[in-house]
Amino acid sequence: MIKVLRSHSDVILVGLLGVFACLGLARFAFGMVLPSMQLNLGMNATQAGIVGSANFVGYFLGLFVVGRWYGHYGPKKLIAVALFIQALSMLAMALSFHYLIAAGFFVVAGFFGALANIGIMTYIAQSVPSHVKGRATGLVVAGIGFAVIFSAIVTPTVALFVENPWRISWGIFALLVLISGAVAFLKIAPKPLNTNLKSQKEDCLKLEIILKTCAFWQTGILFFIFGMCAIMFMTFFVAAIEESWQVDAGISGIFWAILGVSSLFSGPLFGMASDRFGRHVTLGVLFGLQGIAHLLIALNVPFYGVFLSALIFGLSTWAVPSIMATLSSELFGPTHTARILALVTLFFGVGQMIGPLIAGILRDLTSSYNLAFTISTILLWIGVAIAFKGCTCKAK
Repeated sequence: MIKVLRSHSDVILVGLLGVFACLGLARFAFGMVLPSMQLNLGMNATQAGIVGSANFVGYFLGLFVVGRWYGHYGPKKLIAVALFIQALSMLAMALSFHYLIAAGFFVVAGFFGALANIGIMTYIAQSVPSHVKGRATGLVVAGIGFAVIFSAIVTPTVALFVENPWRISWGIFALLVLISGAVAFLKIAPKPLNTNLKSQKEDCLKLEIILKTCAFWQTGILFFIFGMCAIMFMTFFVAAIEESWQVDAGISGIFWAILGVSSLFSGPLFGMASDRFGRHVTLGVLFGLQGIAHLLIALNVPFYGVFLSALIFGLSTWAVPSIMATLSSELFGPTHTARILALVTLFFGVGQMIGPLIAGILRDLTSSYNLAFTISTILLWIGVAIAFKGCTCKAK
């Protein structure tokens, strides 16, 4: 197994860097800069939720074209150009002086983030052997954890020297996304390394067949719950602990870093578990752990509970997208990975659009994040039941 992974190390490393950029820095690091951005732009929680959800509006729209564009342009051009444009939109966002303008540029960043992320995960799923796909995609999503750790260091450090650290921090993140695009252009092969794959033109799969497969719907519903709850957590975790536990950016940055460090083990650990015990069993365990992480924030537990919440969330969360990518490759075969992953991710897109917005509205209505985190806990534990139930239908 190690020998097989080592033989694909270049593919995995480039994928890890791409995910570090397009998801880790360009989206999930947003939670670290959000408190400073709220203060600078005078946003309430609802407006902050609008900005957070704006990224996922763009991401959602990108899902409608990524399958076709991946087949037309290939992974090299699609991923590199997407990262370039994503970086430019982030730089424009850092210069914005109104939350609606920032939200507009965040839509663009989300659109091209979808192209880059789906392109990367499809490329990985098509380039490595099936018996190590879970491990390979698990290693790639560790890029999110590295980005969270990086943002936890950079933003509080910048705050020591400037009044509005979110602008400088976001600009730094944008430059790194730009560099990642250059690396992708230089290192990604024009076509997947598995030359045995048929083209999608040779093996057409009708949409009605996909929609009649219950395994597809089960996977989609689980991804919807994950998108709604996990993105809400990432968007408002720092804001919630700063408000409820009265800590400054330095302390919240420590918790953010703990989340990031633990997330490094999420993909590899549970990717290996999914290869051995099955995708849905592993998803059930992951959703249960995420529910505990959300519940600890909802209950306003003692301070050590925040540490435990960050640790559990990081450890359990970022294996989910990698397992979803693997499932997409397995449901209808590797030739349709980009299309199936894009369709499944539509569910994720809807969830991630409404999650931060609903949480922000509930915060303004109740003056607390407790209700939002309570609802997400319940949804995640419903996801546990769906995952463990399994599905009697088989994809063809």
